[in-house]
Amino acid sequence: MAYYDKIAKRWNEITGYKGGVFKELVLNDILIKKFPVIANISILELGAGNGYFLPLALRRFSGQVPAKITVTDQSVQLLEIAKRNFKINNAVYQMLDVSKPFPFKNDEFNLIIATMIFNEVNAYTFKNALKECCRVLSSPGTLLITVTHPDFITGLQNQGLLKPLQQEFFTMPSSGDLRLPVVVRPLENYRISLQEAGFEFTETEVHPTDKVLNIKQGLRHSAKSPIALVFTCKKRG
Repeated sequence: MAYYDKIAKRWNEITGYKGGVFKELVLNDILIKKFPVIANISILELGAGNGYFLPLALRRFSGQVPAKITVTDQSVQLLEIAKRNFKINNAVYQMLDVSKPFPFKNDEFNLIIATMIFNEVNAYTFKNALKECCRVLSSPGTLLITVTHPDFITGLQNQGLLKPLQQEFFTMPSSGDLRLPVVVRPLENYRISLQEAGFEFTETEVHPTDKVLNIKQGLRHSAKSPIALVFTCKKRG
């Protein structure tokens, strides 16, 4: 059973319709501004969670209709919530484990979105997922990867706030009473893995705003550190 199957209902209750405070007030806007024109393109979302994000993004591009939308997650329970609460007309919802080959054709998608998923998988899965993203992404096309910033995770580890889960996995405190899975992965490891998979990329560090810090007091200990990191990736060559 996927970790999120166990916490799906509670996760949806806490994060709601905009992904929680940090995503609502900061991260969502940053990601959406990195979207290309979406009219007539094919979009794949990996690790969609409760499915709130793509409907939000589509509203920002009102009048532009993608050719195809595929929404995926490893958690069956979260996919059911996504279909029930955030269903997109004509979108395909399917379970996908990023540690395995993707069930898609080469160059099938123009935009791939992977938000806060690759900071939760081991090295083997991460490299496999990047290889598959490169294979199914068109050229030109865009892969948007968001991860919890390695500096933020290291800060939690130094404060004793990470708890062992299994092998190299830990859990970190999240919204409400939830703890989310996470791996400790150096920034350079992300960069090298992207390069080896065939991507060129730019990086955007995402910091909490004063409004976020006022609402989420627990983040004040790391107010000077970025919370998230966004990689905007293109296939090399």
